[in-house]
Amino acid sequence: MYVSTGGPYRNNYNPYDLGIWDERRQIRSAASGVCWTALLGILLMILVLPLAFKAYLSSLGFVFTQQDSFGGIPPAIYYLVLAVDYILGLALPAFLYFFIKHIPLSEGLPFHHAGAMDVTLYVAIGCMVCMLANYPASWVSVIQEHFGFSGTLPSMPLTNSPLVIFLYAVNVVIVPPLVEEIMFRGVVLQSMRRFGDGFAILFSSILFGLYHGNFIQMVFAFFCGLAMSFAVVRTNSLLPSILIHFINNSISLAVEMTERFKGQAMANYVDHIASFALIAAGLIAIGILFSRHKLFSGRRAAGPLLPLSLRMGAAFGNFGAVSFILYGFLSSVFTLYHA
Repeated sequence: MYVSTGGPYRNNYNPYDLGIWDERRQIRSAASGVCWTALLGILLMILVLPLAFKAYLSSLGFVFTQQDSFGGIPPAIYYLVLAVDYILGLALPAFLYFFIKHIPLSEGLPFHHAGAMDVTLYVAIGCMVCMLANYPASWVSVIQEHFGFSGTLPSMPLTNSPLVIFLYAVNVVIVPPLVEEIMFRGVVLQSMRRFGDGFAILFSSILFGLYHGNFIQMVFAFFCGLAMSFAVVRTNSLLPSILIHFINNSISLAVEMTERFKGQAMANYVDHIASFALIAAGLIAIGILFSRHKLFSGRRAAGPLLPLSLRMGAAFGNFGAVSFILYGFLSSVFTLYHA
C-alpha cells in the first residue's frame, strides 16, 4: 500500500485502527455464526423434529389427543421421542457447524488429558458454583411470585412406572450434559476463545442462560455456565463440564424423586446434605489449587486489541445474537404467563 511521506494529501493509514476494525468484524461474524447454529438447534427441537416424529407415529397408528399430559401416546414412547429429539436437535447443527467451518472435532470438542486430580478439583468447584447459583435463581422466583406469577419451573409429565422414570432420568441426567456441552462449551466457547478466554466464558454463559427460556433457569444456567466454561478453559477438555452438568442434574433428579416418593421434608434434607457436601468440596478444591498456584495461572496468548466491553458489544451487535436474545426473552415471557 502506498504511504505518502508528506503534503496535504498524505495517507493517515493506521495499522492499529485497521486491526481494531478487523477484530470487531471477526467477533461479529463468529458470534453470529454460533448464535444461528444454536437457534437452528432450537428450531429443530421445538418445531421441525416434533412434526416429523408426530407424522411418523401417526403412520404407525398412534392417535394424538389432549386427554393427558403425554398427548395420547404411551409415556415410554413420549420420553424416547423426547430424547431423540434433544440429541438430534442440538448435535446435528453442532456437527454441521464444525463441518462447514472446517473445524476438526479435536479442536471443537477438546478432550485433552488434564490429569485426574485437576479434573476432580475443577469439577468440585463447578458443582459448588451450581449449588450457590440456586440462591439468585430462588430470588428470581420470589420476585416472580411478588408480581403474581408462578415461582415454579415448568415440569414434564411423569408416572410411577419404573420404565418411565428411567427414561425420564435419561432425559434429565444423560442427554443434556452431552448435547448441551457439545453446543455451548464446544461450538460457542471454542469458537470465541481466539478473542480471549474470559470473553468467551462470559459470552457462552450468557447464551447458555438465554437458551433455557425462562427467567429462573436463565439466572441459574448463567452462573453454572461460567463455572463449566472456566473448567473447560483451565483443563482444555469438555470432560469437567460434562461431569459438572451430570452431577448437578443428578442431584436435581434425586431431590425430585425423593419429594415424589418420600415427601417434601425428606427432599429438603437430601437437598441440604448435597449442597453442604458440594460447597465444602468446592472450597477445599479452591484451597488446593491456590496452594499449587494453578487456579488462574497459566500461559497467556497475545491479548485482543479491543477491551472487553467493545468485544461484548460486537458479539451481541449482530442479527444472529439479537435474534437469540429475542428468543430467550420472548420464551421467558411466554413461560411466565403459561407456567
